Amino acid sequence: MAEGGTAEHGALRGARFARAKFRPTTLPGTLVNRRVLHDRLSAGAAQRLTLVVGSAGAGKSVLLSSWTAARPQGTTSWLSCDGSDANPVRFWAGFIEASQVVAPGFGADAADLLAMDNAMSADVTASIANDAANLPAGSALIVDDFHAAVAAVGRDMTDLVERWPAGTAQLVLASRSDPPLRLHRLRMSGELCEIRDRDLCFSLTESRDFLAGFGVEMGDGELRMLHQRTEGWAAAVQMAALSLRGAAGPARIARALEVRGDAIAEFFACEVLEQQPPEVAQFMLDTSILGELTADACAAVTGRQDAAALLRAIGAAQLFLVALDDGQTIFRYHRLVRRLLRAELHARDRAREQQLQLRAAEWFQAAGDTRRAARHFLAARQADRALALLEDRVVPDFLADPVMPPPLDVSTIDASVLTEAPDRLLTVAADLLLSGDTARGGQYLDLLERVEPPIPRESRLWARFMAFQSFRYALIGQADQAVSAALAARTIKEQMQLTDEWNVAAPMILPTAYTWLEDFPAVEREAAVALATPELTEPVKLVMIPGVRALAWFEAGRLKRAADTAGTAHAEARRLGFDRHFFAVDYLRTLAGLALERRNLDTAEQLTEQALSIVERRRPMFEFLTLLDRARIWAARGQVREALATITAARQVLAGSGSVLLTWADELEALLRLSLGDPRTPAELARGLPPARRSLLHARIALASGDHRAAAGHLHSPSLDDLTPRRELVRQLLLAAAAIERGDPTAAAIVGGAIQTARREGYLNTIVSTAPPVTSYLIEHATPVHRDPFIEQLIGAGLQARAAEPNAPRSRRPLAEPLTPAELRILKLLPTSTYLQMAEVLYVSRNTVKTHLRSIYQKLGVESRSQAIERAVELRLL
Repeated sequence: MAEGGTAEHGALRGARFARAKFRPTTLPGTLVNRRVLHDRLSAGAAQRLTLVVGSAGAGKSVLLSSWTAARPQGTTSWLSCDGSDANPVRFWAGFIEASQVVAPGFGADAADLLAMDNAMSADVTASIANDAANLPAGSALIVDDFHAAVAAVGRDMTDLVERWPAGTAQLVLASRSDPPLRLHRLRMSGELCEIRDRDLCFSLTESRDFLAGFGVEMGDGELRMLHQRTEGWAAAVQMAALSLRGAAGPARIARALEVRGDAIAEFFACEVLEQQPPEVAQFMLDTSILGELTADACAAVTGRQDAAALLRAIGAAQLFLVALDDGQTIFRYHRLVRRLLRAELHARDRAREQQLQLRAAEWFQAAGDTRRAARHFLAARQADRALALLEDRVVPDFLADPVMPPPLDVSTIDASVLTEAPDRLLTVAADLLLSGDTARGGQYLDLLERVEPPIPRESRLWARFMAFQSFRYALIGQADQAVSAALAARTIKEQMQLTDEWNVAAPMILPTAYTWLEDFPAVEREAAVALATPELTEPVKLVMIPGVRALAWFEAGRLKRAADTAGTAHAEARRLGFDRHFFAVDYLRTLAGLALERRNLDTAEQLTEQALSIVERRRPMFEFLTLLDRARIWAARGQVREALATITAARQVLAGSGSVLLTWADELEALLRLSLGDPRTPAELARGLPPARRSLLHARIALASGDHRAAAGHLHSPSLDDLTPRRELVRQLLLAAAAIERGDPTAAAIVGGAIQTARREGYLNTIVSTAPPVTSYLIEHATPVHRDPFIEQLIGAGLQARAAEPNAPRSRRPLAEPLTPAELRILKLLPTSTYLQMAEVLYVSRNTVKTHLRSIYQKLGVESRSQAIERAVELRLL
């Protein structure tokens, strides 16, 4: 009812409502399409209650308003709650009036009852439920910000929900916390549709779209950083967008997300922290020093014996608490919220903050958790206690603990003092390297190498130093130096008969470095040595080493062995809790490569993003390789420009390293530019490649230029005498392409040989992406008498790859007459089936198939099967 209006019924005479109370939120111009959530809301029509629960700023109101706008006009009622709705009579008067938008006579009896008693009663609830049963089918009533009224109306709403006519009208409640409505009963009976914080969070793509609405564009790395910090919290993404608009420079993301004195901090303090009871707010501030929250840890830090109950209350109130285990016993705060809380704690009481850090350190030390204890001791300004703990445990803990701690905060450590204690200096360097701070870890190693007096070359400390030099070299892609340092560390270890865990770097690093150097026999040799090393833990032997072997077999071209080993490593990683650890990266990359080979691009991209989330900004060489993986996947999708941009980003990761492995980026860029019709740049990039890879690239360039003689010369180069199975297959494919292009009668035999090689290991993507003439040949000659599933897979992959080619022809001539559904079914089978097979699949006669084909050819304007396939690919019908 409008402000100042007169109610028709007695209950409404004393209630005056602004029109805005019954209107959805005005939709912003930066609205993000959230079709998946819209579909979930619509699916809730068949259930008794639809509940949208999310923290402040999660986007509940915008989601429901956009859903309302997408629904048929006149089918949705809206009620926005505020503090005045803590009066139950006023709330239910508003509920009735909101419903009258859909049904003008709704709630007449209920309004009279409210007017007579000036109180809510079971009779009013029953009357509202009866009227709800008569609402038009497909109607919905949305109550937004229900948390503002729930304390006063929760019991009555519980009764109404139990009587609500599911399937006729949809009741939607949006709240910042779970309302006390016997949700467990609704959930158990399948009568509850739920959308929660985790569902409301923007995905990476949605964050990009949202920012674009503000005119903000950024690279993939910047976007991932923003998404990681905000975790998709809509309010934070919006505040960042406002800060970023018009900003420039490499530090703009950091500036946009500063936690002090900006809009995000103000929003959180006003809308979240200050709205909590004092004991809850203080508990959140105190426990923000903890990376993981358990009842015991929180009790130790805060001194509160009701820590478990407070954690449950914070979780129920949707205060940005994320469960880390199925049993709901380990939690963390939303990352950005934790930063906000820590900044607020630091601003309010630094002495208390230091005392809390010391309590946490001593509690973790007593629990045997060295790494966490050391970090809290450093935060408490007790560096000596921190380093004493780390010295003996830094390596064993890394090998056994699946949780990767943040890098040490070395700001409280005096480096000049450390130079007088080389063992502790190495401890700091090792911890920094293992936890992902490669740059500072390297700086401390350099400092250690210059200490006076110099470290004796035949000593335990020097063996440890060389072991971590090898680890450092591996992280920055200097594979040759990593091998040399690891072998030096091993020599000292054997001479001195050292057996402690500090000397495990060599058996861990050597298989990886040899994989990068493509010395696959050495990988097997060193993997066997590692598996026989008693100091290595179960996660290393069951996850990391098998992952390296799987990757080596994949790179070499032994796809079946790679798949089996990577699958086993993945299962063991999940069992041991190491599936998000650095040890998982190699098997994840292997599984992604295998998915790409099968042309399962979505799975490949998902696995690659998982690997990237582990190594990004922590392990440069592994990040470089994973970015190249992503570039290959995007190229397979036809997104060649995006793939080239990713290669540029990959090079930046290893900038200044001098790694010979940068040639991998050169080779991939050369292939992509060649696909865009640029032979000059690939020729320049080929100069820096090793001989075998250079010869194969020159052959591709020659084929692209139509110089079959030159291609044949490159393909018979002595540098190609000892190839891996993968590169030998590439060579066969290029030979086949050259034979096809020059009309050589041996082409069929060469293609057949390549196909047999591919069949044994399950190659698809390599076949269809290496040489387009081979793909065309397969499509045009696919008239099998007997069904061959592998050939059908190859042709399907070939058609997909051809449609994604950056220079694939796009016909501007539309069909004069569209194909009928029956003709489209025939067309889909045309590349892989005979007339008889089509007839059997479609349950029609062979003559019917021929009739449809004549019509298809006529509509496509072609005269043969091969022409029909080519034309269908151009029109994106195949």
